[in-house]
Amino acid sequence: MKRLRLPCTPFVIAVVVGVWGCGETKNNGAVGAPSGDGGEAQAGGSSGTSGNGGEAQAGVTSEPTYAGAVLAMVKEHEGTQDYVARAVFSAGPRPTIGGCPRCCCRSTERGLPFPDKPPDASEISLSPAAGLPALATLVPEVFEDGRGVFHGMSDLGWSWFAPLSDYAAVTSQPWQGGDTLAVQAQGNEVAPFSGLLRAGVALTGVTPAIGAEPVVIDHAQPFQISWTPEGNGEATVLLGIPNATGICYCDAPDSAGTLVVPADLLSPISGEISLARLTISNVASSNASIDLVGAAVQTGPFEAQ
Repeated sequence: MKRLRLPCTPFVIAVVVGVWGCGETKNNGAVGAPSGDGGEAQAGGSSGTSGNGGEAQAGVTSEPTYAGAVLAMVKEHEGTQDYVARAVFSAGPRPTIGGCPRCCCRSTERGLPFPDKPPDASEISLSPAAGLPALATLVPEVFEDGRGVFHGMSDLGWSWFAPLSDYAAVTSQPWQGGDTLAVQAQGNEVAPFSGLLRAGVALTGVTPAIGAEPVVIDHAQPFQISWTPEGNGEATVLLGIPNATGICYCDAPDSAGTLVVPADLLSPISGEISLARLTISNVASSNASIDLVGAAVQTGPFEAQ
């Protein structure tokens, strides 16, 4: 993915081009460089200020200053598995992961970011248990002389698409489906926190099957995809498919076992389909609310005729 170098200027005007559907609320905040999954942009920005520190707490009595998401993802693509860790934080209230049961469609194009350092929690480790060597360690990019690197993310749908991160995605050592991973953050603007991330289990019984062969559909008919729900049914399943304007995301409780995309959101196009089971826990630091997300994802080619 190309990096976009920008001069350090007093301000940058963000341009968002998108189509909003099915109850989607437009976010007027700054967003990153043109990108779908994992886009990056390099820009000028202030160095920011460090957080107040503090240990993780069972709850926060006032509205947190920051929200965040730490993601441990295993992605299946054409017979291979990749294990990835990611993190993103932003100022303001905690976004809802999902929130598009009737599907939300918009462009994946991003405008220029504001030249401000994103908040971070310094080094974040994911381990099989507290005290054991880390499977993955996330380290934020360095902002020096008013410059740094931004990373965009779309693995959690539109809820975490707009906020930019100074954490690059990192390859992780593997874990087993259903494992619990210990998350430990040293703290910076976002105060220190720790918690347990439930990795979740792989999707099974997906129909039509997602794999090496393209999922081919008739764009004039509603598209339905189904899966076998996990036993406890607590997770959220997120579907992503391309359309003429960008991507449509649809979500449902894992227990539903099915998602339907209306025909009026489909168009003749080729691209990639993704189906993710998201197992979500929440922890709090002294100034932030953080979602810990275990994602089991299947991706493959897609064609709407």
